[in-house]
Amino acid sequence: MPAKKIPPVLEILRDNIMNYGNPLALKPKENATWAKDLLLPTKGEILFYSGGEYQLLPYIDSLVKTITYVDSTSKIFSWLMEARKIVNLTGINAEKIYASLLAKDKARFYSINYKAVVILQKLGYEVCYDSQSDLYSGALLYELGFWRDLKNYASRLTEIIRKTQAKTLVCISPHAAEMFKLIYPQLIDFPQIEVITFIELVWRKREFLPPLNFDNPVVIHDSCRLARELGVSQELRDILSSVNVKSVEPFRNREWTTCCGGPSKMLFPQISKIVAGRRIAELAETGARTVLTSCPYCLSALQSGVDNSSEIMLEDFVEFLYRGFEK
Repeated sequence: MPAKKIPPVLEILRDNIMNYGNPLALKPKENATWAKDLLLPTKGEILFYSGGEYQLLPYIDSLVKTITYVDSTSKIFSWLMEARKIVNLTGINAEKIYASLLAKDKARFYSINYKAVVILQKLGYEVCYDSQSDLYSGALLYELGFWRDLKNYASRLTEIIRKTQAKTLVCISPHAAEMFKLIYPQLIDFPQIEVITFIELVWRKREFLPPLNFDNPVVIHDSCRLARELGVSQELRDILSSVNVKSVEPFRNREWTTCCGGPSKMLFPQISKIVAGRRIAELAETGARTVLTSCPYCLSALQSGVDNSSEIMLEDFVEFLYRGFEK
């Protein structure tokens, strides 16, 4: 019986995570371009962790389009796979270069990290950031079942986090928070550090957020990782209430939230788009035209479900709250 092979795109992602600490081999300097104007210290008690997840989205979306439109048995795809062999010789990653040619919304996704840090600073938090320790969380290794690779990667990443000597690790992505708070402590000797999401940290000082001049109701798409695994859902609603914004509830909400379509995006992009479209329809039924989410993958996946003629506007929770600091 012939050995089963994993899909090529998963092989690309796994190898890049293990070799470069990032699914698309983005270098730490590239991941950290959003922070250059903030002049953040590299040491401190509260370490901001992006994991490169918002930064990855425009590239991953481009790679998905490549997978969708390019036959995996074609010469073009074969070249893409074979070109990976030059990485160790030249330091150039073929997938990253190819994907970047198609990448869109790069500035927007990178700026979400910037805006998150500004919000935390305005609330009085002293945040530090170290680009060298901001490796990818390894969530895809866990979610795709690469267990052996995951444990090896966990040891490497944990040692880097330990060396920062931070007391609190604030994760902007719920996928990263889940890994550090729930998964890695089961696999290895994880350091005694408080792992908290950006939403929870803002919630603690929500009374200091400036009110928003936003008259129309919004609807929250609860991230499955945030609501189910981490139990964070009421905090989002409390924050909106504190800035005088009305929210309406979709039929499926909080821990009963409906999938955004993100989990199937890499292997079955067309199915992902259908799932996203159905969720967008559920959210639109509330009458709200602004959808807020607090997960990079939800933001990206749901966007594919928004029809060109739709009045629905998708915003990350960070982007929405940042409105109050632009006055």
